[in-house]
Amino acid sequence: MTARLRRARVTLLRAPTRLASSEITAPMDRFVDHRGRRASWYGSMETVLVELGVDGLDDASPVGLAVTQGGAAVAALLADHLLPLAMGTPITDADGVERLWERMRLATLPYGSDGLAAMARSAIDIAAWDLLGRLSGAPVVRLLGGEPRRLPVYATGNDIEHHRALGLRTSKIGLRAGPWHDDGLRSAITQIEDARALAGDDHGLMVDGWMGLDVPFAVALAPALREARMQWLEEPLPPDDVDGLSAIAAALGEVLLASGEHATSERALLALPPSGVRVLQPDLAWCGGITALRRLHRALPEGIELAPHLSGAPWGVHVAAALPSVRRVEWYVESSPGEPFDAVDAPLLGGPVPLDGEIASGDAPGLGVAVDRGHVERWAVDLRAVDASHASIHAD
Repeated sequence: MTARLRRARVTLLRAPTRLASSEITAPMDRFVDHRGRRASWYGSMETVLVELGVDGLDDASPVGLAVTQGGAAVAALLADHLLPLAMGTPITDADGVERLWERMRLATLPYGSDGLAAMARSAIDIAAWDLLGRLSGAPVVRLLGGEPRRLPVYATGNDIEHHRALGLRTSKIGLRAGPWHDDGLRSAITQIEDARALAGDDHGLMVDGWMGLDVPFAVALAPALREARMQWLEEPLPPDDVDGLSAIAAALGEVLLASGEHATSERALLALPPSGVRVLQPDLAWCGGITALRRLHRALPEGIELAPHLSGAPWGVHVAAALPSVRRVEWYVESSPGEPFDAVDAPLLGGPVPLDGEIASGDAPGLGVAVDRGHVERWAVDLRAVDASHASIHAD
């Protein structure tokens, strides 16, 4: 009997996160009311949990899981439009999952398939791959044609000593000052110099501008980046400013230019390498999911590294292991000093964690994760169920 999507559940979670409150430059810094206060405007990042099933959605049935962001808008897109369209879809092989991805992409064209729609599509795609793995008894990495392998991990966060204590050997720090801060250039240079002094010679460093710089500022910062042996400067500008990115890339020298986490389509991502971006950083939960990354990998120009944003997520680790263009994995460090990696309140349990500075996907079917029902009970503000009775298209 062909396995078809019959049930889905969408849960909107309003849990506190350090991601929105972390101190980092941002594009809204040019407005004094929001400068240094990302949480004051960063309104689209509430978590959305998606569960897909061919039978029930209880723990005894195979259920595909995924998490994205986008809050109530993405939850509504999923429950009211995309998941009813997905009901009845066969989940039997990789080709079937990719056909579902294409159906979801085409269905969102009238209002735009990027941005929030791409977040919604990502969740369906990731959960479908997870469900396929659970139904077939294979880990997602093998469904993608790869094998579990260990990859080096770099930490994201400004506490380099904590990163060292966790066994991580590379840190990506977030710039705290940019062109709209008082004495921003001097403050940024000092932060970079202090980071290198604290890291020493045996700890790798990158720096993230999170779209909060401008071209003159980034060009002026380039000598300090080279002196501190920064591996890359990440996202100094929004990804659509390709002319500005080209000017910055020309000034960086041996420091690589990285970008792409806020580009949510293949077209937007492939526009970045011609602008001097050497490290491409799509977020699997925002840009269309696992299928989108497979397509992007096949289209990559020669010499471009694929370094997915927040790739320490379970789906990111599986994709990283399967795609040779991925060389390292990002781990956003939310635990406090003295705590282990997974000492965080998150909607999914059982995902891989770094060990001795590396991470591997494991052999469990699908993504190998489960829902933390306690987290859902604490933070759920809306829950929507979809089943075959809601289907927009019923398969024969």
